[in-house]
Amino acid sequence: MENRVGEKSPWVAIWFKPKETIRSIVDENPKRAFVLLSAIYGLPLAFNLIQNFAFSSTLPLWAILVGSLVICPFLGMLGISISTWLLHTTGKWIGGRGSFLNIRAAVAWSNVPTIVTIAMWVLLLGMFGSRALDRDFSQTQFVGIQAGLLFLVMLVELVISVWGFVILLTALAEVQGFSLWRAIFNVIIPFVSIVALVWLIGWALYGIGVINY
Repeated sequence: MENRVGEKSPWVAIWFKPKETIRSIVDENPKRAFVLLSAIYGLPLAFNLIQNFAFSSTLPLWAILVGSLVICPFLGMLGISISTWLLHTTGKWIGGRGSFLNIRAAVAWSNVPTIVTIAMWVLLLGMFGSRALDRDFSQTQFVGIQAGLLFLVMLVELVISVWGFVILLTALAEVQGFSLWRAIFNVIIPFVSIVALVWLIGWALYGIGVINY
């Protein structure tokens, strides 16, 4: 079956024609490449977890890399599924018509630019080794080539984050039947709801503590 975006692979087309590409994907098979996309999304998550829990101080680099490759699909599936559930649920509040699978496809395929993030991790690991996974790595002072590489990585990460967000909004608008502005609200509402819930739980716990005191 010919792709609606022409002969280009959706892996390429999603960067420049996210609306047409996601429509072609969900019409043909919304489950397409879900496991692979989950792994792409999950690998940087695994590295971030390793940094936060300082595993690099106790495990060799090879074990960290193997473990990350094993768990990244499951981390990605979990992250994408939770995000999809939030967007699907709150999207209904503002008239969203997308199915769970179609919204999941939009979320998953918006993470294609994360391939570049993985490439940046390869650069960092190649230059710094396991130090790149240290908890305090971002606060370390570097000079010369190392400082230049870190600046390049941060700049690329910023561009990729913005590009991925634009792809998400465009793809979400298409599968939900939204305008771009309503898609922005669809993304904002879950964030605000979670913040409000955490705030309420915090105040409730504080109130219980005051009463007990």
